[in-house]
Amino acid sequence: MYYGAQYFRPPFPAKECWQRDLDNMKALGFNYIKLWAVWNWIEPERGQFDFSELDELVRESGKRGLQVVINFIPEGAPFWTDTDEDGLYRTADDQKIRYGGPANIPSAGWPGRCMHDPEFRGYVETFIETTARHFSQYDEVVAYDVWNEPHLEPMYDYRSNMLCYCPHSIQAFRSWLKKKYGTVEKLGKAWYRKYTSWEEVNPPRRFGTWADMIDWRRFWLEELRSWLRIRVAAARRGAPEKPVQTHVAYSGILGNKMEGGLANELGDEFLLAPEVDIFGLSSFPIWLMGREHMFRHFITNEIVAASSRGKVFYQVELQGGGGKPGLLGGCVPAADDVRVWNYNTVAAGGKGSVYWQYAPEPAGVESPGFGLTGFEGENTPRSIEAGRCARELDNALLDSASIVPSVNAIYISRDTDLLTFSSERREWMYSGSLSGAFEALYRKSIPVRFFHQDDVDKILESGIKVLYLPMPLVLSDDEAEKFASFVEQGGMLISEACPGLYHTDGLLRQNQSVITRLFGVRHREVQGIEGWGDTDIVLSESKVLTGRFYRELVDVMAEDVSVLGRFRDGEVAITEYRKGKGRAILIGSYISSHEEGVVHPENIGFLSDLAVSSGYDEVSSLKVIGGDPFTSVPSSAVIRLLKNGERYIAVAVNHGNDTVHISAELKNGKTCNIELPSRDGKYVEL
Repeated sequence: MYYGAQYFRPPFPAKECWQRDLDNMKALGFNYIKLWAVWNWIEPERGQFDFSELDELVRESGKRGLQVVINFIPEGAPFWTDTDEDGLYRTADDQKIRYGGPANIPSAGWPGRCMHDPEFRGYVETFIETTARHFSQYDEVVAYDVWNEPHLEPMYDYRSNMLCYCPHSIQAFRSWLKKKYGTVEKLGKAWYRKYTSWEEVNPPRRFGTWADMIDWRRFWLEELRSWLRIRVAAARRGAPEKPVQTHVAYSGILGNKMEGGLANELGDEFLLAPEVDIFGLSSFPIWLMGREHMFRHFITNEIVAASSRGKVFYQVELQGGGGKPGLLGGCVPAADDVRVWNYNTVAAGGKGSVYWQYAPEPAGVESPGFGLTGFEGENTPRSIEAGRCARELDNALLDSASIVPSVNAIYISRDTDLLTFSSERREWMYSGSLSGAFEALYRKSIPVRFFHQDDVDKILESGIKVLYLPMPLVLSDDEAEKFASFVEQGGMLISEACPGLYHTDGLLRQNQSVITRLFGVRHREVQGIEGWGDTDIVLSESKVLTGRFYRELVDVMAEDVSVLGRFRDGEVAITEYRKGKGRAILIGSYISSHEEGVVHPENIGFLSDLAVSSGYDEVSSLKVIGGDPFTSVPSSAVIRLLKNGERYIAVAVNHGNDTVHISAELKNGKTCNIELPSRDGKYVEL
């Protein structure tokens, strides 16, 4: 298990603090320290590397039993690399992003040049390989973090723009299109253009047509994966025996506030995680996740756990002190926040929490934020609780445990995300539906997991019994066939409106192949709700669900289709199609869409009644007594099941303000009874 802190980001903390701070980390029970290797601090002159500060910190950490991870930061580029304007990142409106000092790199050099510039890419590879080789001599160094929060680097500062339109990126995009389409004529057909040469082809700079924008975003997601591969390969050339890791700033598919970010900031955890040995995430819940931070932090851990696909993942950066929305910092976490966040990660199968950062930041925009300790290195309630969690959770039972997959699952579609982004940056509609579906089961303490479209070929062996499709606007024919087999063999498929309305290239599907094959109905039309507001779906006189955004009108085509609900005007709203051993339910609107502070109890009840309440094949019953599932801020009790060999571990977290009682019975007869105070976590071996 990894428990500790990010410590050195040159030139801070000052050398006179090192002995004191490292001693206190050891006393707290930490076993881990992360150190930044910033390129311009190490190689200020080309070919002249100075590792003296990091060498001393590594040796002193080792003396105290602290494992060290070196985090490579080529985004702080040396100023001798600032020589080619064609290699500078360029926005859609042709602004060149020149080297400067961002909030998180005091030594500046940010963002360097675009990695499509071959000269600059070679410099980056040399830096990583040389640094990896240097630190391979230290047993204390247990891993290399090759990319700090992978995304198209300047995008966090240019979210309303798009990148990168430098000559190198445009040429790389053309090469990607040639590989995908073969000829410019085939590309023109796909994009509805009359091109006569590849030189006429350029990436889109505005929102309008979807096919070119979807390709432009897909290209960048694949390029960031290839850039990660370049970094991983360089580190392995330098130190083949050292594991490599990376960590995302947040789930790209969700974003910090459920507004998405995959197609905008271009970080896709499901593409990145397979490239490394260890995966992780950054989280600044009080600062960036708002009032719902406990729920949002938990769902982020769950989705990153899913993207890791069984690999070790952990909280690589966790907010240690006040964030920085203003001049002098922001909300400071309480001790019970720290405790809940630690248990959120463990419940999701994570292997520890590392704080950003140990000491308050002394310089620049981030000052005086983020410190786990006080200005003079003194402990705070946060650091004391962090130490308590480290001593409590750093054990072999949890370290070797793996996630037991829930039989309830929510489907993630990269294709739908890209489509909603291409429609003038409406990723928030998709991410809101995705997170809202999870929230409905979370509020009822029903275990659920995420299942990604990349794994659809494995659906029949996944153990999933109930699969929910939030806003599934894009479905391929292959996905539809896999879902049909899932239903025929006994699964329950639940879909929101307009499943497979579009092909993966953004073209409207004008036949009925998907919706009729899966749900036994025929699409008639989509009607927008005034102001993208709400619509009633009547199940009975006493049960009325709330749909959102649109309603899809359908005609029943198959004999085995039952109508479960109607819109107020009598149009069919919810259908159930029994086919083979299973059933497929179609909901003609968007009932899962997350709205902060808005609760629809009937929607939550409807969705949770469709799920397997025990959550696991191994569990015969799961009950939670206490708490309120319908509070405006989601704050429920969570229970997840881990397994270590033949031993099961129940991990429970209470996000609410009241004590809850959790009881579970496994099918092997083992029982679990947990009384959990407010804002607390526990684990119990069954």
